[in-house]
Order: sequence, then structure tokens, then C-alpha cells
Amino acid sequence: MKKKMKHYNLLATLLLFIVCSKAPAQSTGNVPAQELAFSEYLTRVGKSNLGYLAERLNINIAEAEVIAQKVFPDPELEFEAANETFSLGLGYSLELGNKRGARIRLARSMAAYEKLSLESYFQDLRAESANLFLEAILQRELLNVKTDSYEYMRQLSLSDSLRFVSGEITENDARQSKLEASALLNEVYEQEAAYRSALAVLNQYMGATTDTLHLPVGNWDALDRDFSLAELIRGGLENRIDLLASRKGIEVSTNEYKLTRAERRPDIGLSVSYERDWNGFLPPSRSVTGGVSIPLSFSNVNKGAIKAAKFRIEQAGIKKQDMELQVQTEISRAWYHFEAEKKKLNQYKMGMLEESQKVLDGMVYKYRRGESSILDVLIAQRTHNEVKEQYLETMKGYASALVELEKACGMWDVEL
Repeated sequence: MKKKMKHYNLLATLLLFIVCSKAPAQSTGNVPAQELAFSEYLTRVGKSNLGYLAERLNINIAEAEVIAQKVFPDPELEFEAANETFSLGLGYSLELGNKRGARIRLARSMAAYEKLSLESYFQDLRAESANLFLEAILQRELLNVKTDSYEYMRQLSLSDSLRFVSGEITENDARQSKLEASALLNEVYEQEAAYRSALAVLNQYMGATTDTLHLPVGNWDALDRDFSLAELIRGGLENRIDLLASRKGIEVSTNEYKLTRAERRPDIGLSVSYERDWNGFLPPSRSVTGGVSIPLSFSNVNKGAIKAAKFRIEQAGIKKQDMELQVQTEISRAWYHFEAEKKKLNQYKMGMLEESQKVLDGMVYKYRRGESSILDVLIAQRTHNEVKEQYLETMKGYASALVELEKACGMWDVEL
């Protein structure tokens, strides 16, 4: 009777395990989802990213400043009255040294500098956005790994339950495989949350809400590149936007120096006035006067402002040289990192994944023949999962290294 009851309880447990829900496939819960290609994603980032749209307004502000500097000085209208007479005068300040032209040139160079700064901002944004897209793909692939691992262990647990019923293995082995399957299912749930979070970040960078999630489409298997460090450095010195901006900074400092010199020229005041008495028009008592005012600019003896402007030009030149060295260093470091990631990736492609799968299959085969324990199978399963996850991390690291290298060189040739 006890033996029948034992088999009855075991069969009930087995049936309960069989009808349990499988690991969820890639889903977004109740949130609508649509596929998103890499090129479309970058296009939407360029059009709708709120941070980028805010930075673009700096161009409009700079262009408005150019228009503002084109105005001429306003004339002054004066009126004075006394008991017997009144006077009406008009004054105008005549700027010497072409101050207006100097202000316009400075504003234009500042506008050109803002355009370069905006382009540099977009390059950084594009690289950051590409890494987020790669991160979403990584989380998707990790979810596939954990789901496959759970399904594999679930099937093994079902098999172990039947083998226990038939007396081939102990009850402890059957419980162990079932517990391992339950633990893997929890990892699936956790990874699914990480995947959805990565999708939500993609929406943020596209300036979209999370009402609809976008599933990244594409893979990184085709990202195979070879570069020459010397050519990359040469191209980077020609194409890096921040280096072009530093060169434009010299022009800005030069125009600031010219404006400083022009503003030291005195402005001449011109005035004309008409005066007459309040009594009738006949006989009139009236007079017309004109005047010129010339300021005595004793402060111009102090050359501090001009010296400061000259030092800014020299400073801008040194910054440009420093930026050139920085560009070469960044390209070199990015290339070394890229080459290291490429070598690590080749290690996996040369058979590490296949070897770990063969070890797992062999251990399961031996376990089913009674030549190994369930713990040996679990160790092989975890090792196989670690190798697959490390491969995905390395693949993502290789793709991110490529993005950083392209960013460091001021070029773009990344397609998924």
C-alpha cells in the first residue's frame, strides 16, 4: 500500500510539472511592440532626441546674434524748454574703427563654431545611441540563452521524473534537476525585465514614450573590420569635428582681438539743434547750432585688454595642438582596444562554443547511462551557459569597440 501511495504521489508531481507554463518567449507584456531597424533608429534619434533638439537651438541663437550685430547706433532726440525759449536737438554717435563690422565678423565666427559644436554633439549622441542599440541586442540574446537553458533543463527534469518512476535514478536526482529548472526560470524572468528596460531606454533616446516598445532588428555577425592605425590617425586629424572646432576657436579669438582693438577707437558725437522763443512767430527769434563731441580716452593708455586678447589667441593655438595630440591618443587607444576585442572574439569562433556544447551533451549522455551524477550535468550546463554569455558579452564588446573607434576617427561605417 505504501509503495502504491508513493508512486501515486510521484505521478501527481510529474503531471503538475508537465502542465506548468513554459518560459515566456521574447515579449513586452501588455505593451504593444514593433520592430526597429538600426538605420531607422539612428534616423529617429537625429530627428526626435530632445537633448539634440535643445542643442540645435544654439544655432538659431547664434544666427540671431549675427542679425543683432548688424544694427547701427540709434540717434538721440533732445528737447529742452525754458520760460522764454525752447530747443529741439538731434544727436548721433559715429563709431570709428569699423566696430560694427568687427562685431558682425565675431558673431559669424561664433555661429560657425556653434555649428561645429552641434555636429560634435551629434557624433557623440550617435555613438552613445548605437551602444544602447547594441545593449538591447545583447539583452535580447541573453534572454534567448537563458530561455533555451531553462527549456533544456525542463526537458531533462521531465525525463528524470520518468526515470525515477521506473527506478533508474534516485528521488534526490529528480528533485535536483527540477530545482535547477525552477532556478533557471527565475533567471529568465529577471533577464526579461532587463531586456524590456533596455527597450525603454531606446524609446527615450528617440524622444518617444514607452506606450510602444521597439524591438531591435539585426545582428552583429557581419561586423568584421580591418584598419591601419596610421591611416586612422591621418583621417582623424582631417575629420574630427572637435579638432575642427578648436581650429575655429583660433578664428574666434582673432576676431575677439580685432573687436577689442576697434572698441578702443573713440566714438565721435554729432549733434544739431534748433532754438527759438515762445512768443509769436513775427518777428521770430531763433537760432540753429551744431556740435561735435570727442571723448578723451585716457583709459586707452592701459593696454591690458589688448594683451589679454592676444594671449587668448596664443591659448587657442596651444589648445589646438593639445587637441591634435589628444585625437592621436584617443584613436590609438581605441584601435588597441578594438584589436584586443577582435582577438578575444576569434577565440570563441575557433571552437570554444562548440566544445562547451560537446562537453554538455557528453555529460548528459553519460548521466542517462548511469555513468555520472546529476551534479556533473549541472556543472556542465552552467559552464556551457557561462561560455555562451561570455561570447555574447565579447561580441557586444567588439561591436562597441568598433563604434568607439569610428567615433574617435570622426567617421561612421557601422551597419547592423
